[in-house]
Amino acid sequence: MKITPELITFFSSMTPFIEMKLAIPLGMEMGLSATSTFLFAVSGTILPAALTLALISPVTEYIRSKSKYLDTFFEKLFQKTRKQHTKKFNRYGALFLILFVAIPLPGSGASAGTIIAFLFGIDYWKGISLISIGTIIAGILLTAGFGSIFALLNLFT
Repeated sequence: MKITPELITFFSSMTPFIEMKLAIPLGMEMGLSATSTFLFAVSGTILPAALTLALISPVTEYIRSKSKYLDTFFEKLFQKTRKQHTKKFNRYGALFLILFVAIPLPGSGASAGTIIAFLFGIDYWKGISLISIGTIIAGILLTAGFGSIFALLNLFT
């Protein structure tokens, strides 16, 4: 059974914190069109973010209910994070989350955006909408950027 470039692109974009930064150049290098690469990479990035955002709260609550130590750890983590960043987050909120996901730097992306949305208690549908918008913007930037790089490299070969 042969795994197609579309599936490789889709599943490689599910890699946490690397996501489309890996999938888009990989898909383009395997000969997919920019449009196909974009669609499979964006879909593969949004799917685990949506699942993680849906499951992270109930899983955390379950863990906290079973361990006093972890309950204390999470409570301190949430309080410290919210205390240090709530003012900035309330000021820039949605725009911050979109830009954080959209700017393709190491440590940014849908995985990290999901954690931020959870830590700040953003509603699921609002969070997944903002993460999706950021992911689409990142996909456009990465597809255009790698498309240009590959075009330039082809000029010299």
